[in-house]
Amino acid sequence: MRFANFILVFSILIPACSGGPTIAPVKGKISFMGKAIDTGVIMFHSETGPAAVGNIQKDGTYVLTTLRKNDGAIVGNHTVTIQATSVGAGTMEEPKSLDEEIKQSRATKILVPGKVTSLVPAKYATTVTSTLKVEVKNQDNILDFELKD
Repeated sequence: MRFANFILVFSILIPACSGGPTIAPVKGKISFMGKAIDTGVIMFHSETGPAAVGNIQKDGTYVLTTLRKNDGAIVGNHTVTIQATSVGAGTMEEPKSLDEEIKQSRATKILVPGKVTSLVPAKYATTVTSTLKVEVKNQDNILDFELKD
């Protein structure tokens, strides 16, 4: 009887442990108007499971992560989003009014954030507007993106 219980439990646990999506390595390079994008985040949004994400490096390259660092993306179809911005230097300015000074705890100067500039067209930032579609295959995938206006 114990052996039968062991077989029953074993047969239930083995499929549960081996389940889950197939993930394949994905890396590549991103450029816009012929110039490498040197900062930002790329995401592969799977139709069947969790998204994969990668930080864009100074040379425009990326490596995707889904469950473990640099493991890649789920095999299948994806919509790709890319967000890349730069932030200009902030400035310290005198408060413009007494109310503003009070809000800033009587600070003699307040920090005004720098201008945020998108390095790629906004259409690539969301799954609703992105035109980037890829298929990740069950192999090493090198997927480069040359973005256009």
